[in-house]
Amino acid sequence: MPLARIACVALLIAGAARAQLQESVNVHVVEVPVTVVDRDGQPVRGLTAANFELLDSGRKQSITAFDAIDFASFESVKSLSRLNPVARRNFLLLFDLSYTSPTSIAKAQNAARDFLVRGSGRRDLIGVATVDADRGFRTLTAFTTDRNLLNAAIANPRSFRGNDPLQIAGTPLVDVTAMSRPGEMPSGRVDEGAILFQEVMKQQQRLDDQFMRTRVIRQFGALADLAKTLRALPGRKQIIMFSDGFDPRLVRGREAGSTAEQREELEQILNGELWRTDPDAQYGTSDTQAALRRMAYEFRAADVVLHAIDTKGVRVNNDLAHGAQINSNEALFLVANPTGGAVFQNSNDLGDDLNRMLRAQEVVYVLAFRAASEKPGTFHELKVRLLDAPRGTHVFHRAGYYEAGMQTALERSLTNAEIVLNDIAQTDVHVDALVAAFPTSGTQAQVPVVLEIDGASLLDSARAKTALADVFIYAFDQDGLVRDRLYQRLTLDVDKLGAQLRARGIKYYATLSLPEGRYEVKSLVRVIDSDRKGYARVDVVVPHADDVSVLPPLFFDEPSEWLLVHGASHDRSGAAYPFMLNGAPFMPSSAARVKNGERRKYALFVYNANAEEMTFETHAGGAVVTPSVVSQVRARDAELTKLVFELAPQGLATGSSSFEVTVREKGSGDARKASVALVVK
Repeated sequence: MPLARIACVALLIAGAARAQLQESVNVHVVEVPVTVVDRDGQPVRGLTAANFELLDSGRKQSITAFDAIDFASFESVKSLSRLNPVARRNFLLLFDLSYTSPTSIAKAQNAARDFLVRGSGRRDLIGVATVDADRGFRTLTAFTTDRNLLNAAIANPRSFRGNDPLQIAGTPLVDVTAMSRPGEMPSGRVDEGAILFQEVMKQQQRLDDQFMRTRVIRQFGALADLAKTLRALPGRKQIIMFSDGFDPRLVRGREAGSTAEQREELEQILNGELWRTDPDAQYGTSDTQAALRRMAYEFRAADVVLHAIDTKGVRVNNDLAHGAQINSNEALFLVANPTGGAVFQNSNDLGDDLNRMLRAQEVVYVLAFRAASEKPGTFHELKVRLLDAPRGTHVFHRAGYYEAGMQTALERSLTNAEIVLNDIAQTDVHVDALVAAFPTSGTQAQVPVVLEIDGASLLDSARAKTALADVFIYAFDQDGLVRDRLYQRLTLDVDKLGAQLRARGIKYYATLSLPEGRYEVKSLVRVIDSDRKGYARVDVVVPHADDVSVLPPLFFDEPSEWLLVHGASHDRSGAAYPFMLNGAPFMPSSAARVKNGERRKYALFVYNANAEEMTFETHAGGAVVTPSVVSQVRARDAELTKLVFELAPQGLATGSSSFEVTVREKGSGDARKASVALVVK
């Protein structure tokens, strides 16, 4: 082949390669939760992927994954991974403070408490918020499993203030109708003063209506902002709004019919007195309707559904002397219908309303497809069609999704809470954690937490002289309650500490106080300026003081290699520093970092058992290893044996795994296991 032709082919190949690189796009998976109910509002079970057709901005998509979740079935929920956001339902209990009477608020509080106890499931994430036309929306809690926090917020929705940063662990109108009215005039006489008074009254009514319309517009705006804030949370969000509702004529105008007011306006039009009529009262205003459309768009875009609970209960129609005035809850339909939600009405049992809403959400079908990310911030409209399904069925699904978008401070806070609650991995900042539960004879055990925060990733891209980082630590019990938590903001002088931090990092020590039981200790580190995050979770059992128990293997670390930080809780616990050997303190490592051919020492703390009565089995990365005993100390003030072992690893595979120790009583099958992360260099 001629050289020129070879060069030409090479250029064409290179050009094609460059074109491929330039045209490459990121592909991500979009999950679409779908609920299907029959004409009676009962969930439809037994559907398959073949029953659904999925459209993204009008283009049919292939369903690449399909799952059916029945929240009424324990086995169905149990089979889901805890890390899958679909395994949880998100409910936000929203108290409308603008248009709900004190009596109705009390009814709503009782229904909300009953919902926590009887209606919701253990995996359901629930939040509490308020909406106020004058003050906007306010989230009292993030979506959480902590029922204690939720009950505290429900008890005082107007003024509740929590002290947890992630919120997972706390002008009246003049009554013109009361003004004195002129006496009835004799027939055949026209009192100009009376006419003037009526015109003044009408103008006052117009001003009052305009004021009330402005409040409704602000209410719609607050709801839209709330939905926009929830956009960052994965999965479908269900808002349950407790409200009496506002006057619907402020949005859609006066109801059609023959009333004295309408007959008077018609006569004024025929007489050419248009200036005396009020078109806003007849047809509503474009401003209120535009605000309602914006609210509906934000709800659909954020995959949020609003259900309205009519806290007024059973309504009656009143035939008053001045015409038929309908005691209407139409305003609740105006708000709920555009979001795909329902209105639960004409019931004095709000708890029953909530149960009906939950039954409709019992079965969720999750459709997944692959979507190309071409333009961050673009909204994609979704449409799901039901094929070969029984007549009378209704489909509810997310209206769309954003490719990407900026987050507000509140969105970041909610996202941080979601990371903690759903164990979402964060690797921008490398964080390792060690949690050791020391049993005590009191009601609370001392549970030290040691975090090792990699300094290089912590300071990556840092330009300021001072770096700020937040440390969050939560201990969740088996019921999802936060039994203890820690928060601290670290201020780091990069000029003075930068070299030491980049060489190794921060070793953060703090203490939790927990009663006997099983816990998930979750730690989140967030860099303020860059929003880089690191996350670690450790499962721990706090034993009874009389139980045989063993702490995780405590590998000795060199404190001088780290920047040591004692957490804010260190002095709060009032307990002595627990990591002691022969009267001297030591700092344990969060992981067993070893190298083949190099010796490493570690301590093993065993309660309520003598070393002579025990056998030890040790595995490193699944392989059996035999460390040698260096020393043994029997504590005087507790049933505690402290043993020091020396490990000389050989032939271990490099990488990360676990280092496990099994302690057995001689002649017994009873065993206690403890482990720590293993890193072989």
